[in-house]
Amino acid sequence: MKTVQVFRTDVPDQDAAADIVLVLKECYAHCSINFDMDDCDRILRIESPYESVEDIAVQSLLAGYGYHCEPLQD
Repeated sequence: MKTVQVFRTDVPDQDAAADIVLVLKECYAHCSINFDMDDCDRILRIESPYESVEDIAVQSLLAGYGYHCEPLQD
């Protein structure tokens, strides 16, 4: 089942976003991962062809790099 998760982040710029995408892709190679840095919430989107990725795992990974994220609800 395909899932899409969306997170509000405080990632400051495109360079940092690109670094985070690379790290996330190491953990979730099967996922499509991108940032919308033009959005005021600097949106992180993770699309998985399978089950959803654990929110807490994404939050912990970003926290390890000094960033905060929180899931956005539909």
